[in-house]
Parts: sequence; structure tokens; C-alpha cells
Amino acid sequence: MCALALAAALVLVGSACSDDDESPIVDLEPKSVGVCLEFSEDTGPEVTELPVVECGVAHSHEIIAIVESESTVYPGFEALEAEAQTACLAEFQPYVGINPFDSELFVTWLVPTLTTWDRDDDRQIVCLVGNGNGADLVGTVEDSNR
Repeated sequence: MCALALAAALVLVGSACSDDDESPIVDLEPKSVGVCLEFSEDTGPEVTELPVVECGVAHSHEIIAIVESESTVYPGFEALEAEAQTACLAEFQPYVGINPFDSELFVTWLVPTLTTWDRDDDRQIVCLVGNGNGADLVGTVEDSNR
């Protein structure tokens, strides 16, 4: 599945799946939407396992969508980032119930690396949300209008 990079203002921006030939990718299915995750502050730039937790306990993120890249060949990191931003913003309101620009939540994503794209046929963009004020989420954000 994917890597994760911490950006300014505690906003996470996905930066791809594992580049290590020995590391397995995280394979997600549509039923993974709604899964809650607890990424720690020391999460590295690559994610090969998702830190899944029950949504009823404090967590940092929730998966709101999993979309397949529209590209047929690896488009490069910047193009995948642009595709992820468009796709994840479009998926936000149907899941959360409010426009992302009016929400207290932020949108972020995970995208494939060149290695996982080629080696594992990884095309998944994973859309995530977190709390814009940096506090943990408790419970699902689905239909929360937050």
C-alpha cells in the first residue's frame, strides 16, 4: 500500500508505498473504507502496515475512500499527488456530509511508489481524514457533518 510523509501544520500527505523490494504492500479492499488508523508522530516516510484501531478509541485518521489511479503508466509523484487531491476532495462530502472547505477535518492521502506500481500493480489512492486542530478523532466521521 503506501508511504506517508508528515507535512507542515500536521497535515499528512501520502507519498507512496514501500520502495523496499522485501516489504509487502498493504492490500486494501473497498470494505476498508471506514477503518480508523492511529499514526504516531514518528511514523516514517513509508507505510507497509496500517495501524488499525477501533473507531471508538482515540485515533489520528479514518479511511474515507479508496480509488484506483486513472493512469495506465506510472505518472510520477507530482501527478499522483494532484490526482489524489482531486479524488479525495471529491470523496469527502459524500462520506462526511459537509464540504471539505467548510469542515474542521483535513483531507490527506497515500499514493503508490514507482516500485509498488511496477512490482505489485499497485494503483490505489487511499483517502484519509484527520482532525484539523490536531486532536484525536473518537468515533467515525461518516455522516458527521464535521
